Amino acid sequence: MTGSPGPGLGELAAEVARLSDIAALNHLIDRYLAGLDEGLASSASTSASTSAAGSDSGSDSDSDSGSGSDSGSGLGSGPGSGSGFDAVWAASLFTEDVELLFPVGSHQGLTGADGFLREIMERWGRTHHHGSLASVEPDGDLAAVSWSLIASHVHFGSPLPPQPSAYFQIGGRFTGVARRTPDGWRFARLRLRIVWSTGSPPGGVTEVDARTLEAADSRP
Repeated sequence: MTGSPGPGLGELAAEVARLSDIAALNHLIDRYLAGLDEGLASSASTSASTSAAGSDSGSDSDSDSGSGSDSGSGLGSGPGSGSGFDAVWAASLFTEDVELLFPVGSHQGLTGADGFLREIMERWGRTHHHGSLASVEPDGDLAAVSWSLIASHVHFGSPLPPQPSAYFQIGGRFTGVARRTPDGWRFARLRLRIVWSTGSPPGGVTEVDARTLEAADSRP
């Protein structure tokens, strides 16, 4: 007796390609969330280094040695002029025509996407974005993606752990579309809908963009 024939090489190749796309899309999501936190940390680090360098320069202005003690302000002291967000980072995540629809504003196109996200993130001293297991549905060169999010935002001046932080926290869900490009998968659209929040929002933010809360939206 012979058993039923197994999948052919073509079917196996197609399944391997599908699983490879799913892994790449999950990696894209992970890189995006990690980049928000790491970019802000890099910005704060650059700010602290610049502050320290400026302080050293001022204290040693009459010295030929150029040496002196460090006196940087450190994390959580205020927004910095440096940034971990740049055009190269944005291009590694988004398509040229990307649409970003967030509670505090929206942006269209790759150009300026880095500055748009930088402006949002630099309202905080530190952040921690925690994403759930993602739903990823590749279909040819497009993929629907979605995942739940808990994002914690620490106010400037809040003490470092293990002291309690002053923070603003949200819970919600990202939905979007990714597109295959010559350089790999990129987000073509991302939308964040907030379900709940706790703590104090940053200064100047008194309401959210109502479009992010609409339940009826035909787009994924």
